[in-house]
Amino acid sequence: MKRIILSLIITCLAWSGLAAQDLYDDYNTPKQEQVSKKERKEKEKRLKAANDSADFKFACAALRKGHFVLMATRVELGNMGAMEYGLDDHTNFVYQVANEGVAQIALNNGMMGLNGFGGVTCQGNVSGTKFSTDKKGNALYEYNINGTGLTVRVNITVYAGTKQAIAYVEPILGSSWSSITLHGELIPYNK
Repeated sequence: MKRIILSLIITCLAWSGLAAQDLYDDYNTPKQEQVSKKERKEKEKRLKAANDSADFKFACAALRKGHFVLMATRVELGNMGAMEYGLDDHTNFVYQVANEGVAQIALNNGMMGLNGFGGVTCQGNVSGTKFSTDKKGNALYEYNINGTGLTVRVNITVYAGTKQAIAYVEPILGSSWSSITLHGELIPYNK
């Protein structure tokens, strides 16, 4: 009888140990899916495409609403070529909030410039807005900024499926400088 009770106890302990190990495996160390490199890259590619598509939709909505900012990471002055180094996207931008617009270029080149930052700033009322898309699906937006003593025309292109944009700023009245091109990301403006 002692043998039977002892073998029952040993059997129960063995089964409880196996059950505890099984529970531990299920809850504490989840089994990792084995995903191939190719599958992982495809998944990342689909996720990036979805994010880019959403960014483009937000950028287009911001243009239509007239509440956006394009923060430049690269600036081109007329035909002088691109300036990429030493630029601050917080001082090189184009934005519009309802009827107010600003186009500012600050080259930080050690010279004062018209705005004290080594560049120019045009701030004023927005007029002549026009939104459209081209054959490639790029979003196009045009408007004027009528500032005090300076009026500029701004043409923005947001590339299809991204938030990457380019803005051409051309003086209409009150300035002798040539056109300026800003490259960067266009994002909705939130105060």
